[in-house]
Amino acid sequence: MHKSAALASTPLFHTNSTFLSSHDRVALSYDRTRAIGALHALSAQDILTVSPKYWEYLRDPIHVMDGAAATLLTIHLNLCIGTIAMFPEGKEQLLKRLLAFELSGQYCLTEVGHGLDAYHLETTATLLPTGELEINTPNEAAAKYMPPTTPAGLPGIAVVFARLLVNGQDRGVKPVLVPLHDGRKMHPGVISKLLSPRGGSGPVDHALTYFRHVRVPGSSLLGSLEKGADPKGTFAHNIFRVVVGTLGMGTVALSMMRIASYIATKYSMRRIVVDSFTGKPKPIMAFSTQKTPVLTAIAQTLVMDAYCTKVHQLWSTGGSSLQQHFVAAVWKATIVPHSLSILSSLGDRCGAQGLFEVNQISMMHADVRGASIAEGDTLGISIRFAIELILGKVTPAPYLNPGSLLSRHEQQWLSELRSIVKGSKTHRSNAIESSILPRCQELLQAVGHRIAVDAAVELGVDPAVVDLYVASVVKQDSAWYSENLGLTQEKQRRMERDAVDALYPKLESLLEKLAIADYVNAPIVSDEAWVSHVRELPVFQSGKAAVEDSVQSRL
Repeated sequence: MHKSAALASTPLFHTNSTFLSSHDRVALSYDRTRAIGALHALSAQDILTVSPKYWEYLRDPIHVMDGAAATLLTIHLNLCIGTIAMFPEGKEQLLKRLLAFELSGQYCLTEVGHGLDAYHLETTATLLPTGELEINTPNEAAAKYMPPTTPAGLPGIAVVFARLLVNGQDRGVKPVLVPLHDGRKMHPGVISKLLSPRGGSGPVDHALTYFRHVRVPGSSLLGSLEKGADPKGTFAHNIFRVVVGTLGMGTVALSMMRIASYIATKYSMRRIVVDSFTGKPKPIMAFSTQKTPVLTAIAQTLVMDAYCTKVHQLWSTGGSSLQQHFVAAVWKATIVPHSLSILSSLGDRCGAQGLFEVNQISMMHADVRGASIAEGDTLGISIRFAIELILGKVTPAPYLNPGSLLSRHEQQWLSELRSIVKGSKTHRSNAIESSILPRCQELLQAVGHRIAVDAAVELGVDPAVVDLYVASVVKQDSAWYSENLGLTQEKQRRMERDAVDALYPKLESLLEKLAIADYVNAPIVSDEAWVSHVRELPVFQSGKAAVEDSVQSRL
């Protein structure tokens, strides 16, 4: 059981926010943010080192109950506090206030005109003769994009990445602490423009942020005034918390998979239809079109759960920051497509009910789309680290079974792409770009699928679960397995059917292994929850007609 189970059952997390105003929903998310932070009581050292305590926090499913709160926590703890903790000298009191949630911490890296090309950002931090730094946004393209910098009750401060200018010399991109507001009024020279809401997600007060010649003390600079011998390397070091965020996005996606699998299973077991063949009532779960995607989702979730345990081990023993980033990139490139597929598929399998916010799946789908982009765009990091892997600069986890289907798939993919690069004068040519880049994410997924199965086998996951997982990923590259291993489509379909048949009798025990019921508030999981939900809905009626006290429904 997760330590947040009791908190998840409180009114704070079971308030139906769908009828609240956007302003009130944002306020509720901030309250939930502080409650989750207080529960885990992380230290700066926990955050800095990705300690077991911090890993437990990342894996907490309570984040999924409010995607907006999860976003706020990620920015506050990982990005803001995590970056300051890398340069702690003289910042101890500030860290203490941030950890106590007396301040709201933000992180301003990405600019609207530069996106992933953050190294070429244009915001400047100019050293003045007084020793102060002047932070300035030179044009519209340099506006900081996304961080929620509008006043929201608590005083706000941000880690702002800016190009340090000393006597006209560009010293590289550096992090600087800049006050944003006192909780009600913006700091002089700081302008925040509230963006329109993201579609389908819980509302966060995302904004565009501009700095108009904002002066801060020289001590606000995190790090040295000197230009690093390797400016790009220094920049990569300074934004390393984004890499840790890549890990966190994957753990959130895993929690979404667990919750969606539970909801769809419970709904499918209680939703009854009349079987046209027998004329008798039958749960929709009994049909292959329902049990196959639901059981596949559960199998992928349980295997990814084992992989998640392996990821922390690989991260902790990774050694170099490049290897750690590779571990995080493979993890995210593997789990995000699984979660997107599961949330889309299971949402469809819940019919019209799957479209409504209150049933959680549609909102989680929107949230995982955001997670796919945040803290390292999935495609972007896949391209970078597939190239690093092809060039031999990073190393995947050792093979547990080199002769397995997924191991052979990974080995041949890597061998084929390496031969393409070897036959070219440079891996940056146009020919390489068109041959390699479109396949980078698939390469990292092939690596991740194999590591996930190895981890599941090592941790003793039910072999039938592993078999269904393997069958599900074989389908993703069906032609390769048919052409290279003689695994025809009929054999592939039989693999899936056999695994589903083996798992279906274990459905109840599989639900228990998800260990997620405390975090589910979707009313479609039971008749009792549905009746309670209907009773709370706004009522429109004529005259004084009584509303029935109970609603018997299988909807």
